[in-house]
Amino acid sequence: MNKIATNTDEGGMKRFLIFPALFPPLALVVFTAPDGFKNLLDWTVESYAIAVIPALLLAWVDWMLSAKPLRVMGTAVTAALPAVLIMLFMWGGSNDLWPILMVGLVGGLPAAVCSWLSDGRTLSMNARANS
Repeated sequence: MNKIATNTDEGGMKRFLIFPALFPPLALVVFTAPDGFKNLLDWTVESYAIAVIPALLLAWVDWMLSAKPLRVMGTAVTAALPAVLIMLFMWGGSNDLWPILMVGLVGGLPAAVCSWLSDGRTLSMNARANS
């Protein structure tokens, strides 16, 4: 039997619900934060249309990294690096650090939050602490 298919960590498959549900609005919040959250509600539908496929791909990456100790960082880097490379390709390169940093944060920060939330060990520790 396939070792990857039988790999079930404590987070289970709920990451495939957490990433598509939370990644688009979190990326939108990071994207609109420098402008003071202007037009946040106007962009909500578009954020899901744009980011749900990358969110599902990141959920798969997070699942593949579930046995690794630096899973959250690995998922964040996996999200931030393509976002920066796509930005550099589409804008023809940039000498300014601020746009590169912002695009990296738009990809990496929501991915790190979703990865952290999908970890079953973190959630079970919090549940034990509250009981």
